[in-house]
Amino acid sequence: MSEEQSDPSPSAPADPTTVQVPPRKGGALGPVLVVLALVLVGTLIAVTGLGRAVTAAPIPLTALVTVLPYLYAALLAVLFGLWALAPDRKVLPGLLATVLVLGAVLWGPAIASRGETSAGLPVKVASWNVRRLWGGPEGDEPLTCVQEVLADIDADVISLQEVSARDVATLSQALDLECVHTDYLGRGDPTDGGLAACVRRGAWKLHSGQAARFVPGHRWHYVFAEFEREGRIFNLLAVHLQPYRLAAGGLAQAADVPERQGDQSAELLRRVGRFKDPTVLAGDFNSTRDAALHVALRSPLTDAFERGGSGLGASFHLFGWLPIRIDYIYVTDTFAVQESRIVPRDCSDHRPVVTDLVLRE
Repeated sequence: MSEEQSDPSPSAPADPTTVQVPPRKGGALGPVLVVLALVLVGTLIAVTGLGRAVTAAPIPLTALVTVLPYLYAALLAVLFGLWALAPDRKVLPGLLATVLVLGAVLWGPAIASRGETSAGLPVKVASWNVRRLWGGPEGDEPLTCVQEVLADIDADVISLQEVSARDVATLSQALDLECVHTDYLGRGDPTDGGLAACVRRGAWKLHSGQAARFVPGHRWHYVFAEFEREGRIFNLLAVHLQPYRLAAGGLAQAADVPERQGDQSAELLRRVGRFKDPTVLAGDFNSTRDAALHVALRSPLTDAFERGGSGLGASFHLFGWLPIRIDYIYVTDTFAVQESRIVPRDCSDHRPVVTDLVLRE
């Protein structure tokens, strides 16, 4: 009996509705990368919002806000790296775009100059923390260096910080200045560091000037001065907000400094709001533009560098190498800001801020 042979049955045709899904790149690590990216972006947005809203910020938040642009740059690099590891995760490029847009909103208007022209009286204002004339990284003899830079700047009005009465007298004689000076604590010692509001003898004249306390009951002072030309008067407040390192005992510990700075800037705003004359607020604010006190200052006042300067305007190097901007000139809207710049000289650990203004007709 012969064995019956049967043909093998043909294979079933493939289902045309079945789609072959390639495995996700990044594998099981992909969801972890997405969660990490969400946490990092959410944290940085929270830091940005709190830093701009909380006046008496705790020291950790203050430290993060101080280097906020660098945190954004670092986060962009991290997000690019995560996207390279998991390129098919659509959340990652979306987060990358979010950080880019937020950074553009925060710092875009401050990078490009938008100087303006106007009819009126010109006045060039400079602000400089001269570091008690202890010199800077260039190694020049500090007094000679400061004199040369101020002569080159040729400002009409100058706000000086960390300068003693003795140094002001020397600079006044060398540069033909008339100044109002106070030491920070109002003790009257000619060797103590302090502030000065000066005018170069010429077009503008010193009308009056005096020392004033930022906050009643606290000894930290600023200088109020009035300058006059052709019957027009404007105010200058030469300021140096509470620093983090103090040689004077009994003032603020580091944790109290942000609160003190917030109180001082709030009091300055109240006083400027009561002035009838145009006002310039110039000095060392010991804080970057993303801090809450600068958000408050930019509401009624104009940041002269943001209006007339270009770039980030770094005037100080944190830890000696990280450029940040802590020196400012603010003006009321009665001034037109033509141009602002940072002078690249290192007689001090700070660089001078200079702005060309016009007191509108």
